[in-house]
Amino acid sequence: MRRPVLIAHRGASATAPEGTRAAIREAIRAHADMVELDVQMTRDGRLIIFHDERLERTTDGSGRLSAMRYAQIAGVDAGSWFHPRFAGERVLLVSQALRLIPPRMGINLELKRTRQRRALLQRLTQLIRWTRKARRLVVSSFDAALLAPLSHHLACALLCRRHPERSLQHAIRLRCVAWHPHISVATPARIRCAHAAGLRVNVWVVDDPGTARRLIRWGADGLFTNDPARLRKAIG
Repeated sequence: MRRPVLIAHRGASATAPEGTRAAIREAIRAHADMVELDVQMTRDGRLIIFHDERLERTTDGSGRLSAMRYAQIAGVDAGSWFHPRFAGERVLLVSQALRLIPPRMGINLELKRTRQRRALLQRLTQLIRWTRKARRLVVSSFDAALLAPLSHHLACALLCRRHPERSLQHAIRLRCVAWHPHISVATPARIRCAHAAGLRVNVWVVDDPGTARRLIRWGADGLFTNDPARLRKAIG
């Protein structure tokens, strides 16, 4: 059975608090092929690794992230909610996260929807140029308008949870390198269609070994997983 690319979803988020230094280190120890991290921008224009619009679920802070300055976020505890041994984990700047990821690993930065598209894209482009990570980087989003200005000089992937046919056509028109469907909309026919258009197909989120094997048989190129160590062991 062909082995797919294993992409650590928010780092190894089954065994460490998502998006943190600990989760990235767990993904490295698990020999994941790539690590996927969510990118948002603070009120004062700093790019950080964070999934939710608000702080409450995964930190001891509160409030809407986009309305806060980085200094207000830098000191919150982003680990205790997961387990006491992760107390003191911090919300990472994107630049900090990129420095943690070794050269052997690919990087998938997911851009969250924002009203500040132009500012986010400008900051991201500057950061990627500064860190020189473009060769092993994929930028993904549900928002095709965020990807459009990037697709001519960066590898881009369109995420999909609903309306898969329309999403796939958008990915083709944007000249993406990959299409990232949710497991609920990944089918053999859609995977074949994406491949015919030259797109890789990376499916999210897959933690069950049986489901992983089925997707591999269907031709999926990569699997986003919260537990890359477990899935790697299960599928060889």
